[in-house]
Amino acid sequence: MANYDLGQIQSSAASGIDALFEREPQLVAPLKPKRMRVASLNQLVGFQRVSAETLIHKCDRDLWSLKKEGDGKFYIERLFDDNGSPLKG
Repeated sequence: MANYDLGQIQSSAASGIDALFEREPQLVAPLKPKRMRVASLNQLVGFQRVSAETLIHKCDRDLWSLKKEGDGKFYIERLFDDNGSPLKG
């Protein structure tokens, strides 16, 4: 019987489009929203309120602001991008 030792198999680096995504992971990373309308309190379950207008997203540790607009609806808005730079100059 032949010896099929899988420990001897050597894998090569990804090729084709997989190689591109491996080198440039930001191409497939989902974009985080910058602003969202709050339609129900269930949307805020993942946030912790730290002041009257500031929220922290529990998983991402992102800072968001909570505001009521002139139309009477509540919106949450992300304050910083992925690099830590303010979204509003």
